[in-house]
Amino acid sequence: MLQHAKALISRIRTWLSPKQVDQEFNEELESHLELLTTENLQRGMTPEAARRTAQIRLGGVTQLTETNRELRGLPMLETFFQDGRFAWRMLRKNPGFTAVAVLTLALGIGANTAIFSVVYATLFKSLPYPHSEQLFSVFQQMTTNTSVKTGWSHANLEDLRRQSKSFVEFAGAQSHQLTLSDHGEPIVLNTSVVTPELFSLFGVAPIAGRQFTAEDGKPGSPGVAILSESLWRGTFGGNYSILGASINLDKQPYTVVGIMPSSFRFPQIRQADQVWVPLLHDPLFGPWMPRRGGHWLQVTGRLKPGVSIAQAQAELNNIAANLAAQYPEDDNGWDIRTVPLRVLLVGDVRGALLILLGAVGLVLLIACANIANLLLARATSRAREIAVRATLGAGRSRIVRQLVSETAVLGLLGGLAGVALAYIGVHTLTAFLPPGLPQVNPIRVDYSVLAFALILSLLASVGFGLAPAYFAANSNLQSSLREGGGRSGESSRSRRARGVFAALEIALAMVLLVAAGLLLRSFSNLLAVSPGFDVQHVMKAEVSLPRAQYSTPQQWIQFSDQLLAVIHSEPGLERAAVAIPLPLADGNVNLAFDIVGAPKVAQAETHTANYVAASTEYFRVMGIPLLSGRAFDERDRMPAAPVALISQAMARTYFPNQQPIGKHIVFGFPPDPGISREIVGVVGDVRDVGLGADPGPMMYAPFAQAPFPGAVIAVKSPLELAPVASAIRRSVARLDKDLPVTDVAEMTQVLETSVAQPRFRTQLIALFAAIALALAASGIFGVISYSVSCRTNEIGIRVALGATRPQILKMVLGETLTLAAIGLAVGIPASLAAARLLGTMLFGVSARDPRTLLAVGLSLTAVALAAGYVPARRAVRIDPLQALRHE
Repeated sequence: MLQHAKALISRIRTWLSPKQVDQEFNEELESHLELLTTENLQRGMTPEAARRTAQIRLGGVTQLTETNRELRGLPMLETFFQDGRFAWRMLRKNPGFTAVAVLTLALGIGANTAIFSVVYATLFKSLPYPHSEQLFSVFQQMTTNTSVKTGWSHANLEDLRRQSKSFVEFAGAQSHQLTLSDHGEPIVLNTSVVTPELFSLFGVAPIAGRQFTAEDGKPGSPGVAILSESLWRGTFGGNYSILGASINLDKQPYTVVGIMPSSFRFPQIRQADQVWVPLLHDPLFGPWMPRRGGHWLQVTGRLKPGVSIAQAQAELNNIAANLAAQYPEDDNGWDIRTVPLRVLLVGDVRGALLILLGAVGLVLLIACANIANLLLARATSRAREIAVRATLGAGRSRIVRQLVSETAVLGLLGGLAGVALAYIGVHTLTAFLPPGLPQVNPIRVDYSVLAFALILSLLASVGFGLAPAYFAANSNLQSSLREGGGRSGESSRSRRARGVFAALEIALAMVLLVAAGLLLRSFSNLLAVSPGFDVQHVMKAEVSLPRAQYSTPQQWIQFSDQLLAVIHSEPGLERAAVAIPLPLADGNVNLAFDIVGAPKVAQAETHTANYVAASTEYFRVMGIPLLSGRAFDERDRMPAAPVALISQAMARTYFPNQQPIGKHIVFGFPPDPGISREIVGVVGDVRDVGLGADPGPMMYAPFAQAPFPGAVIAVKSPLELAPVASAIRRSVARLDKDLPVTDVAEMTQVLETSVAQPRFRTQLIALFAAIALALAASGIFGVISYSVSCRTNEIGIRVALGATRPQILKMVLGETLTLAAIGLAVGIPASLAAARLLGTMLFGVSARDPRTLLAVGLSLTAVALAAGYVPARRAVRIDPLQALRHE
C-alpha cells in the first residue's frame, strides 16, 4: 500500500502551502479511515475490530505527509507540464472521445474566430492612418432632416477652413471614373477628386515622388496625378520612369507626380486600382467649385490635440450661424455636424456584424455544453479511478486541477484546429462579403485575432471543464469503490447536470433558429417586393465621354442619339435607352425643387426628389408604367419647352388632391441654374434606393434636354448577356474606338447585388442555426443514450416484471420530451428578447412573429424526439437476462 501511495505522490506537484498540505492530508486520511471502518462493519466485524483493521490497512500511509513535504520545493512549471503530459496520455487512450470533442470545439472556435476577424477589422481595429482617432467627418445637415448627412460646396469649405480654430486641417474629396486612353486598350480608372491637403491630413507619404501641394490647387497650375501602387505595378509595369511622365485621363494630360503605397486605403474608394487628381483639374467637379449652392464635397477634418468634441461642435455651430447670416439663400436652415471617421465608414453594418458575432458565440456555447456532457459521461466511467486516487491521498483541489488540465489540453487542441478552420473561413468569407461592407483595414487572421482565439480556447475549456471536474471530485468515494466501474454508478446530481446541459443546448438552438426563421421570412418578403420596373431580359452598360473631346451638351446628345441608332440596328436587341442614374445600380441623385405658384418654403423645408435624366424609350425598356398624361417623345428636345415626368409618390406627396399635370416645377442639376419644367405625365413608383425602402418622390427630365457626358445604356433583349455585351461594345467602337464600355450586367444581377447585405447575414445566421440544431440533436442523443445505458439494470427489471415495449418506449421518449420542454420554456423568452435586436433588419415580419415561434418550437421538438428515438428503440430491445447480468 505504501509503495503505491508513494508512486502516486511522486507524480503530484502541489501549489498549496506546507500548512495547507498537512491539513488537507490529515482530513483525507481521517475520511479514508472512516470509509474503510464502515466497509469492515458491513462485513460483520465488531466496531473495535473494524477500526483496528482499517488502521492496519492505512498504517504506512501516515508517512505520506513527509513525502509531500519533500515535494513542496519542486517548481510549479514542472507540475504544470507533468499535469499536461498526464492529460495528453489520458486523451490518447480515448481517441474517439478526443476526436469528437476536438472537432466540436474546433467548429465553434473556428467560426467565432473567422467572424471576429471581420468584426475586428471593421469595427474595432484602428484605421490605418496616424492618430486616426483625430479624424472626423464634417458634414452639413438640414435642421428639419437630421437623418441625412450631406456634403459641402467648395466655397463653403474655404470659409470653414478660415473660421475654424479647433481643427488642424480639412480636406475635401469626391469620386467618379476617368478613362486612361494612352496605354494600350482604354481602361476606366476609379478616380478620387481631392483638395491638395488630403494626403497630409491622413498622414501618409508616397513610396515614390511627392504629394499634392497647395500650388496644385491654384488656378493656372498644370494638371497632376498620383497613382496607387497596384495601378502603377499592374498597368505601368512598376516602372519608375512614369514619374514626371504625362498620362491622358479623359483626353486631358496629367503629369504623374507620386505613387501611393498599397497599404493606404482611401475611404472614398474601396477598389485598389485608383488615381488621385486635384479638384481644380477634374473635368466633372472642377467647374462646380465657384458655386456656393450644392452639397457634393465630402469633407474630413483632423481635430487638434487637446480639443474636445464638445468644443469643436460649439465652434461649428457658430460657423453655421455665420454662413447662414452671410449667405441666407444657400446656407439658411443648415447645421454643421461631425462624427468620427470610423463611425461614418461603418455606417449601418455595426449592428448586423455584432449580431453575427453574438450568433456564432451561441454556437460555441452549444458546443461547450455538448463537450461538458461528454466529459460528465467520461467522469462517471472514471469514478472508480478518481476514488482510488482520493483514497491514496489526493485532495479535491488536486483532482480538480488534474481534470481541468485535461480540459485545458482539449481546449488547446480545439483552439489549434479552430485557428486552422478560421484561416479557411476568413478566405471564404472575404470572397462572399457584400459590396457595402467597409474594408479600409484588410480582413485577416493577425496577432489580435490569434490572441482572441487563444483566450476563447481557454475560456471554453474552463467553461465546459469545471462542472465535470466538480462532480468528479465530489463524488461518493464509498459508492464509487463499491461499484464495479460500470455506468450504473452515475449519480443523480450528474444525471441532472447532463439534463441541464442538454436543455440549455435546445434553448440556445431555439434562439438561433428563431433569428434565422425571422431573417429568412424577411428576406423572402424582400425578394417578393416589386422594384417597380422589369428586370427580366434587361441588360445595362456604362459609357463615359471625356470632357476634353465631348465638351458641350449638344455633343452629348448627338452621341447618345447615334449610339441608340447603332444599337437598334443590331439583331436581337429589341429596345434601348440611355438614363442616369439607373435604379438600384448607380445610387440616387436627390435634388431640391420648387413648385411654381406655390408659396415659397423656407430653406430648411426645401422640397426634394430623386432625379433621373432618361431618353424617350426608357420607360418602355424598364417596364415603368405610364399612369396619366404622356411620356417623353421626340418633341422633347432642345430648344423645345422643358418638360418633366413625376412619380406617383411625388404626385401624392406634393400635389395631394389635385392634378399635377400642367403644373410647373423648377430644378436643375448642379452647376446649372434651376429650369422651370412642365409636368406632362405621372409614372409608376420605382424603388431606386433599395427594395427595403418605400418608393420616394422621383422626377424625370428628357435626356435630350438635360444630357450628361455619358450615361448608362439599358437594353431589352431575349439574348444572353455575352452577345448583348458584344453588340454594345461594337456599337460604341463604331462611334469612338477609344471609349471603354464598363459595368456590363443583367438587371437581375443588379437586383441581387442590391440585397447582398441581407442575403449575407441571413445565410450566415441560417448556417449557424443549422450547426446549432445539429449540435443540440447530438446532445439530446448523447444524454438519452447514456441514460439508457446507465439504466440497463432498471429497464431489465421493468421488463422482467411485465413492462411492455410501448411502456419502455414511452418512458424513454418521455425523458426526451421533458428535456425538450425545459429547453423550449427557457428558449421562447430568450428568443423573443434576442429577436428585438433584429428589429431594424426585418422587412414585412414582426420580431414577435407567432408563426415563426410555433414552427421553430415544433421543429425542435421533432428533432429532439428523432434524436431520442434511436436509444429508445435500443431500450425496448434489452434482454432482461442479459440486463440482470450487466453488473
